[in-house]
Amino acid sequence: MTRLFAIFLFNTMIANAGVEEYLRNIKPVLKERCYACHGALKQKAGLRVDSAENLRKGSKGGDVLALGQAEPSELLARLTAADVDERMPPEGAPLKPEEIKAIREWIAAGAPVPQSETAEADPREHWAFQVPRRVPLPGNAGNPIDDLLEARLAKRGLKAQPSAERTILIRRLYLDLIGLPPTEEQLQYERRWEAIVEELLASPYYGERWARHWMDIWRYSDWYGLGDEVRDSQKQLWRWRDWIVTSLNENKGYDQMVREMLAADEITPRNLETVAATGFLARSYYKFNRTTWLDNTVEHTGKAFMGLTMNCAKCHDHKYDPIDHLDYYKFRAIFEPYHVRVDAMPGELDWRTTASPAFTTGIWPPPPISMSEVMKVRRTKTGRSARPPRHSWRVDGSLPNRSIFRSRRGVRTCRISSKMDIFHKSWQVSLRLRFN
Repeated sequence: MTRLFAIFLFNTMIANAGVEEYLRNIKPVLKERCYACHGALKQKAGLRVDSAENLRKGSKGGDVLALGQAEPSELLARLTAADVDERMPPEGAPLKPEEIKAIREWIAAGAPVPQSETAEADPREHWAFQVPRRVPLPGNAGNPIDDLLEARLAKRGLKAQPSAERTILIRRLYLDLIGLPPTEEQLQYERRWEAIVEELLASPYYGERWARHWMDIWRYSDWYGLGDEVRDSQKQLWRWRDWIVTSLNENKGYDQMVREMLAADEITPRNLETVAATGFLARSYYKFNRTTWLDNTVEHTGKAFMGLTMNCAKCHDHKYDPIDHLDYYKFRAIFEPYHVRVDAMPGELDWRTTASPAFTTGIWPPPPISMSEVMKVRRTKTGRSARPPRHSWRVDGSLPNRSIFRSRRGVRTCRISSKMDIFHKSWQVSLRLRFN
C-alpha cells in the first residue's frame, strides 16, 4: 500500500512539473509561433494548439501527440523535419533546440492539462463584431444611458455620486459643447437647461470645438512638400477643414458626412462645397508612390470609420482580428479608381488659393475635345505648326469625364482634365491625359 501511494505521489509530482513546464516554456512559444494558423481564427488541418486539451484532440489526420506510443509524435516530427516544406512553423526560423526539448519532455510526461486553462477566445465573438441590438429597459426607465450605467455599478457594488451643482453643470456644458468656459453672468443663468443647450448647439463655436475632435480622428493636417511642390496631402486641404466645421454647425448627420467624405464626387459632382469633403481621401495623397498612397487610404479609412487596424492584412491574414489577406485587397479595390484633381475654380487662376482638392473621377467634366483642338492650342503656344502625336489619336465618343480615343494600335480610354500638358510641362492651360 505504501509503495502504491509513493508511485501515485511520484506521478503527481511529475504531472505538476509538466503543467508548470507547459505554462512557463511551451504555451508562450505556441502562442507566438503557432496561433496564427492553429488558433481561434484559423485551424489548418483541423488542429488547434491554443490549449493542451485542444492539442490532445489532434487534427483531421488523428492524434498528433502519440501519448504512450513507441513512435515519435506527429507534432515533434513536423517541428524537427529537415525538409523546409514539411517543417513547422512554415515562416520564420525553426523552433530553438531548448523549445523542442521542452515540448518533447512535456509529451513524455503524458502532456498534462492545466485545470484552469481556457482556449483562446474567438475574435469574431467580440462585441465590436456583433450586430447591435436594443437592450430592453425597465418600465420606469429615465435616461437609457443612466439606467445602463446604474446596472453596471450595481453589479460591482458601487453607487453613483449625487448630481453636481448647477454652476458646475453649466461650466461642464460650455466646455463640452463649445470648448470655452462660461462667463460669471452665464454661470448664473436661470433659464431652462434645454434652452442653454440649444443656444450652445446653435453657436458657431460648437462646430469649431468638435471639428478639432473629428479632425484628429480623420487625420487632418496641412500639406507637406518642397517649395511649391506638393508631396503629401494637398495645399487646399483647408477646404475640408471648413467643410467639417460647417457640417457640424448645420447638424449634418454622421452617416451623411461619411458618405460625402468617401464619395461626394459621385453623389454631387458639381457641388463644390460638398466635394470639399473628399479632402479626407486627398489627405492620403503621396506623390512618389501610389501604393503608399493607397496603403495610407486603407489604413486610415479602417481606423477612422471601423476602429480597426488593417495594416497587418496587407502582407498576411490578420493574427488577432477576423480580417484576412483577401479582405484587405477587396477593401483597397474600392479606392483604386481614384485620382487627385486640382481643377481651377472660377475667378483668379491661382491653384494655390482657388483650386479645390478632390479625389474624383467626376468633378467639372470638361466637354469632349478633339485632337485638332489640341493641335490648335499647341500652335498658339509654340508659334509653329504642330506635328501630330505619335499614334494619330481621334475622339470616337464621350463618357462622363472620359473620352474614347482610337488609334492604329486600337482603343484606349483616357481621363481629361486641365492644368497638366501632354506635350510641354511649362504650359499654363492645356490637357492631362491619363491612359488606362
